[in-house]
Amino acid sequence: MTYRRVVLHNGARANRGGLMQRSIMAVCRTQFWFVIFAVFAMWSLLIYLNYSSLISSVALLAKQYVYSVNQEEAILIKTTLASNRNHSIAKETSHGGGGDHDHDHDHDDDDAKIVGVVEREEEFLVKPSNGKVSEIANEVETETSKNVGEIAPPPPPSPPPPPPPPLPKRKGKRKGKRWSRGQGGKNLPIHQQAGNGGETDQVNSNNETPPPPLSPPSPSPPPPPPPPVRECKVQVIRNQESCVGRYIYVHSLPRRYNADLIRDCRSLDLWMDMCQYTKNSGLGPPIIPDSDHHGVFSDFGWYVTNQFLLEVIFHNRMKQYDCLTNDSSQAAAIFVPFYAGLDVARRLWNTDARVRDSSSIELVKWLRRRPEWKRYWGRDHFFIGGRITWDFRRSENRKDPDWGNRLLYLPEAKNMTALVIESSPWNNNDFGIPYPTYFHPSTDEEVFQWQNRMRKQQHKRRYLFSFAGAPRPDRPDSIRNQIINQCEDAGGKCKLLHCSNWGNKCHKPAELMKVFQSSVFCLQPPGDSYTRRSTFDSILAGCIPVFFHPGSAYIQYLWHLPKEFTKYSVFISMYDVRKGKVRIERVLSRISAQRVEAMRDEVISLIPKIVYADPRCRLETTEDAFDLSVKGVLERVERIKEDMSKGRNHSFAYDERTAWKYRWLGKLEEHEWDPYFSGTFEYQN
Repeated sequence: MTYRRVVLHNGARANRGGLMQRSIMAVCRTQFWFVIFAVFAMWSLLIYLNYSSLISSVALLAKQYVYSVNQEEAILIKTTLASNRNHSIAKETSHGGGGDHDHDHDHDDDDAKIVGVVEREEEFLVKPSNGKVSEIANEVETETSKNVGEIAPPPPPSPPPPPPPPLPKRKGKRKGKRWSRGQGGKNLPIHQQAGNGGETDQVNSNNETPPPPLSPPSPSPPPPPPPPVRECKVQVIRNQESCVGRYIYVHSLPRRYNADLIRDCRSLDLWMDMCQYTKNSGLGPPIIPDSDHHGVFSDFGWYVTNQFLLEVIFHNRMKQYDCLTNDSSQAAAIFVPFYAGLDVARRLWNTDARVRDSSSIELVKWLRRRPEWKRYWGRDHFFIGGRITWDFRRSENRKDPDWGNRLLYLPEAKNMTALVIESSPWNNNDFGIPYPTYFHPSTDEEVFQWQNRMRKQQHKRRYLFSFAGAPRPDRPDSIRNQIINQCEDAGGKCKLLHCSNWGNKCHKPAELMKVFQSSVFCLQPPGDSYTRRSTFDSILAGCIPVFFHPGSAYIQYLWHLPKEFTKYSVFISMYDVRKGKVRIERVLSRISAQRVEAMRDEVISLIPKIVYADPRCRLETTEDAFDLSVKGVLERVERIKEDMSKGRNHSFAYDERTAWKYRWLGKLEEHEWDPYFSGTFEYQN
């Protein structure tokens, strides 16, 4: 009976033990998967919150700490060796240059032990990538040898120096393959290799040698180089005599007309973030020349500039103008810093006409109340519209497209001078100024260097002509389809850069400039309007532009391009291309090499006139597009004031439909280009 109870008791105990074991295993398995799930959830959260860079930074700091401790150990050993050498020299000197040879031999044995330790550490000290740590080691050895060489004459007896600090004890050898310390120094940053500002790091208080890393550290990618920036050396010097007739007064507008538009930059475009382009005074992000650009850019002055940020660039350049005045009565012209293009851009889509016109109407009401306006009723005022003129000329005709606002049709705006990147051939209150390019020099030297570089590019232009653009399937009368077909038929003589979608190479400055720098001629047909930014990018690259409509450049940029257009460009009638009467390749191939060279020299000489210098700087001897635009405004305002003082109205006493002819020819007689401007752009193109 007793035996049975014992057996039953043991069996129950075994059952309870097995049950407990199974319970523990189940709990462990549950906790294991719970831990795995928790780790996975935390890692996913870190990735979602974009903290991966924080993790890599912590890992990098840990690596730097390990190597800095290794460095401290090596420097401590070197310092101890130097101290022992000095101690031996001092003892030898105190005995009059003689001394006990056995005592010296003891010191030599100690030094040999130290040297044995240091030799094993030499690999760490001499292999860093920039040589900073090796320089420290060399300085220590130099100081030691200098002290040894300066023992004669012997100094007076002095008390013996304090004993050197105890050497750090080295731990036993590790089993297995050991990673060499000399290889670890290659990944140290400069401030870790050279200590704090080049000074020797403090040694560890516990004098313990940290263990070396078990495996080589993974190489971290080098940080991107800082963007090339040059400081402006030119200061604004205002000379009263040179500013006579050149003073400009700048209106202090409410912030909603300029600064608030930049602050709310995300609302400026429905399809892209314009905030990145408002950086650097409107120039956009800097372009860092590297191997990926294949030598397309020079070292300084290049930015990813948006073509619709001209108002911001011009306003910031005006702040550096050398003849600004706070007295409007002395001003030859008055600048209105209204960002008209940015204002209308945010309202071009999904808004009604009243919303698009609201800011312009409020602005002219504000100007009418100012005393500066009443002096000439706005005839001395000017402003920038950083878009084409058609964005500010919404027609009242219901049959016309409901596009843009009516800023340039307002009576007050008709009295002012508007500077736009494309003017109207049939109106007299707007004038064309160049599109902004990617190049914004800060010194005259940068301009001259780029011009010389383009002159040396002539032997690298392997394409006879090129075209960067997209077809216009919604415009049956466009000649772009014919141009693309002729370029493809020309084979290797023509380079075609398709611009059919946002992911193409046309939106990459390096790809675009590379094509233009490799071409002798660059085709510039009309697109959605007469003009193209590509015209000025091609001139900047030393490529001769080929135009098909006189409204693309000749009657537009009268202040910046020569009136004799055959000196710098080729004109081929768009009508001949549309009807198939002309082959572009044949026309360009017949131009002699001497004439091509002369036209290219003229194109390169135009580069300073079509670029906008860095708004934070001023060129010393070179006039850029801003300078020529201001000069043109001042001349026009002076002419208007003279007419008003004499009771004349020559500046406006002609039919606006022939405005292009009056500006370009100064007379209204018949011209061979009349068919190009006999109707609207839509009709002719």
